[in-house]
Amino acid sequence: MFPIRNARSWWSLAIPAHVVLVAGLAGCDGQTGVLTSVQQERDALQQENAGLKREILARDTKVAEMQAQVDTLMNLGPNRLDALFSAERIKFAKLTGGADYDGLPGDDGVTVYLQPLDADGDVLKAAGEIIVELLDTSVPGSPRSLGRYVHNDPAQLRKLWHGGFLTDHYTVKCPWSPDSGPPSAGEVLVQATFYDYLTGKRLTAAELVKVELPADPQ
Repeated sequence: MFPIRNARSWWSLAIPAHVVLVAGLAGCDGQTGVLTSVQQERDALQQENAGLKREILARDTKVAEMQAQVDTLMNLGPNRLDALFSAERIKFAKLTGGADYDGLPGDDGVTVYLQPLDADGDVLKAAGEIIVELLDTSVPGSPRSLGRYVHNDPAQLRKLWHGGFLTDHYTVKCPWSPDSGPPSAGEVLVQATFYDYLTGKRLTAAELVKVELPADPQ
């Protein structure tokens, strides 16, 4: 049997060993946490690097496309607009004339069928601003406005276009202005202006059209 004092000595030696073991385990946990943090930072940097590479690729692709456009325009030369199909004049289609919008006797306005034409006289679906004005010319030298109609919204213009067999035109309905009412005679002067968005040209056309007046109540 060991003396009691020796047992106490052995016990005192066992305590530091336990403390060292616990400290060692704590050190392992700390080291694992550091490694995990480093791994997370590395993964984040890799993702950021991949994102930057995608942005650079997209930028380079866009630059190449823009350069190709510049090269194409440069090859066309300073007179490149002459090589494009653009509106050179406008005209009214044959059906332009008085229109009945309410089903009652007499016309309620004029429906204009407007056609932009290119240099060869072919109908062209050109984008632009359309202005139509109706004038009562029954009194010489004193035309009276029956209404003015402006269409310059591209989305609205697309809705006004009708394309098909013998029907390529803009359709513009022009009811009499509430302030003027119908004309005094059976003819109306239709004036149309078309501002071509591609070239900036101002194209005009004018034509007298027949309209049907309401029956005389008497």
